[in-house]
Amino acid sequence: MRKRISFDTSAINALAEDDGLLAAIKSGFFTRLTFPSVEEPLATSNETKRNRLFDILNALRINGECLQAHNTIATQLIQNYEQHRSSQWASQDIRFVECETAIARRDFSNIESDEQRTFAQEAKAQFAKVFADTRPEFEELFAAGTDRPATADQLLAHLNGTDGAFWNIAAGLYERASGHRPTEEQIRAFTADCQPFFALMLGLVHAQFEWGIRETQVNENKRVNRVDLFSAIYLPYCDIYITNDLEQKRCVAEITSTANLPVEVFSLREFGDRMTVSVGKNRSANPPSRLRRS
Repeated sequence: MRKRISFDTSAINALAEDDGLLAAIKSGFFTRLTFPSVEEPLATSNETKRNRLFDILNALRINGECLQAHNTIATQLIQNYEQHRSSQWASQDIRFVECETAIARRDFSNIESDEQRTFAQEAKAQFAKVFADTRPEFEELFAAGTDRPATADQLLAHLNGTDGAFWNIAAGLYERASGHRPTEEQIRAFTADCQPFFALMLGLVHAQFEWGIRETQVNENKRVNRVDLFSAIYLPYCDIYITNDLEQKRCVAEITSTANLPVEVFSLREFGDRMTVSVGKNRSANPPSRLRRS
């Protein structure tokens, strides 16, 4: 059975420069294209570059599938839990056939690209504001003597106690999809049942840490952003996740570790090196017939 592999946009961009690795991935893996990995190329203003990225997406799609948007998946998981007392996340059909068809047909116009770019810019600004605006409040607490969390996991320990903000935020997300607000006991039970939702919540914890709490600030353009963190919901649905962004790689690796997910996280270069080593080992184990002992 082929391993399931997913990419963020930085990896798709890098893959556009490596036809050899693309061919190896197509033949050896089952690709699960996340919705953000399609959404961001669509927003690319340069039509030539956009078409090249869609060439890559289409090549990956042939031996794989597209996945629904993160909010659609989360809603389905919550509704399943409401009906069955189980999110059924591992068996849920999250395939986005219409997106696959659009990629194959290049059914995207310049107008749609402009609209997606405008939406992405607005959503990015709103996301940054939600988390960055909390920084002054946190700085007051730290100045007053509260210990500053040094990692997202330390922040999680502060947030997930009884009546903690972690569970209040989770309950709010649940309420949007279900129409009623669960108790803390109920939202804890759902989160324990549903790995994708737990991974999504960990992504939000990382957002709070990166934008509102982290003491050593990285350049804003280098910070893990909205699309990166919402993509955490896809991690339980793949075996290998590739990103070419070092901050994103660190963040995703921490989420998979905290959630105890059996997902390997690589940069594209690391994955390419691994593929090269793997091919070399296979050749050594299976030398040409003329070199084998009789």
